[in-house]
Amino acid sequence: MTDWLDGQLCRSSLTVAGEEQEERMPGRWDHVIIGGGTAGCVLANRLSADPVRKVLLIESGIDTPPDAMPADILDPYPLSYVNPKYRWPLQGFALNAAGSGPVPLLHARVMGGGSSIMGMIMLRGLPLDYDGWESSGAKGWGWRDVLPFFRLLENDLDFDGDAHGKEGPTEIRRHQSRDWPELAQAAGRYAEARQVPFIADMNADFRDGYGALPIAGTTERRSTSAMAYLTSEVRRRPNLRILANATATGLLWDGARVAGVRASVGDLEETFDAAEVIVSMGALLSPHFLLREGLGDPQALLDAGVQPRVAVPAMGANLQNHAALLTLAHLKRRAVQRRPQRNHNNSMFRYSSAVAGGTRSDMALMIGTRVTWHAIARRLANITPILMAPAARGRVSLGKIPTAPLIEYNLLGDPLDRARLIEGLGHAVALGTSSEMQQVIGPLVAASRLANAARFNARTRWNDLRTKAIATLFDQVPGLGERAVRSMGEYDLVTLLAEPERLDEFVERNVTPLAHHSGTCRMGAADDPHAVVDPQCRVKGVSGLRIVDASVMPTVPRANTNLPMLMIAEKAAAILLGRD
Repeated sequence: MTDWLDGQLCRSSLTVAGEEQEERMPGRWDHVIIGGGTAGCVLANRLSADPVRKVLLIESGIDTPPDAMPADILDPYPLSYVNPKYRWPLQGFALNAAGSGPVPLLHARVMGGGSSIMGMIMLRGLPLDYDGWESSGAKGWGWRDVLPFFRLLENDLDFDGDAHGKEGPTEIRRHQSRDWPELAQAAGRYAEARQVPFIADMNADFRDGYGALPIAGTTERRSTSAMAYLTSEVRRRPNLRILANATATGLLWDGARVAGVRASVGDLEETFDAAEVIVSMGALLSPHFLLREGLGDPQALLDAGVQPRVAVPAMGANLQNHAALLTLAHLKRRAVQRRPQRNHNNSMFRYSSAVAGGTRSDMALMIGTRVTWHAIARRLANITPILMAPAARGRVSLGKIPTAPLIEYNLLGDPLDRARLIEGLGHAVALGTSSEMQQVIGPLVAASRLANAARFNARTRWNDLRTKAIATLFDQVPGLGERAVRSMGEYDLVTLLAEPERLDEFVERNVTPLAHHSGTCRMGAADDPHAVVDPQCRVKGVSGLRIVDASVMPTVPRANTNLPMLMIAEKAAAILLGRD
């Protein structure tokens, strides 16, 4: 990843073998991987398993070796996502720079990347997602091609058979429904009463229904890409070097061939010659880094003050994300988890919208009882409609500030997406006002005033004490919790749905991108002008350069993106090793 955002030069930490390894590995690297995120850790493991290949992994954030894993990353509840030292200070626009204000984005800067700070939901998506990739030109990436790599990476603790793996490095489990909190169980009763099928294994049973969410890790700890793939044994390999707190600042060029990487290492600028460079910075920073290197639309580059090097017009286009609209309700006292499992979410509805132009399983309704880490959050329910198959596309560009990408999601750029989200609010109301849910929650509120609540997000001793005190008042003073929740929104959700103009205004002002950034370096056929990389992840028009991260996804899967990203990295490694 680049450090252009803050201009800081951090001290380097060499996490394997030290000077002795340096002496054993002089000269050229076979693979330099820029970015130690979800994909980078997989690639470092799989490529260095070939002892004749010399592999360098560069990560701008801190390392998380097995003997020094931070407690908040280990925690099976994702405490790490509120820790600013694991994140890039990125901002983006839900709509565009002219039509919406900037919002902070969750983009990891730590070994393991998003897998170290995510909510740990491990959905594959649907077979039609990957068959769609193949039909759009990503030959060899259809469902039958990617399923073996999903199986390869996982140790599914609940299911086996042809659909699952048991020997992979990544543990995947589900909370049993008997252990679910009252909110999830009430939603289950709602589904059963309406004959909505229960989906026990959402990664192999692809029907619409009410499903148990798969989670990365065990009941004691999460499973990050760094934990699973950069084990102590892997780190001892003499042909693997890991540089953390080191920042890739540019590429070395030999004509149209990438010949290595420049990086800030401590107070020094170092160069690393490479037979091949793999960019794995993520769907927001990978295109920005490469645009800065002169790969993009020539006229747009010139307008931004960058000398064009290789014409790649689609660089940074096709930005996709899952859009959400948050709704909240106060949990009644009997429904509060007094001894909550260390979990984020247990269940969700997967369903197909009834909007003309919608597609199969294009929506989800997420059910949760802990929107963040503190005691007040344990008194809040959220029932959140999520657009899983967006039609709109945004862009990452250079913009006016050279040190940071301009990120415009354009979430409502297609009227179909707006209509499906509004329909999703109707589903949230139907669930939230049902007899089953009214036993456990108060009225649903369209959350639009969260600035006051955000002051509690920093994980400090003071916030811990005061949120516990406020939560105790919620429990003891009848009606106080519901009044507090109503203050977080301008609208009662039932009333809002009856007022189209105000409803449209709410959606416009409050639609939110999730942390599922993807698509900005799209994979496709070699002659596709809308593709940045070919099906082997090679950048068009450049030799010695590949991209392996969520940016290569032609479309965002109907899933949280971490598990699909692990699959992509596994398959890309197999391609590089000639074993695909």
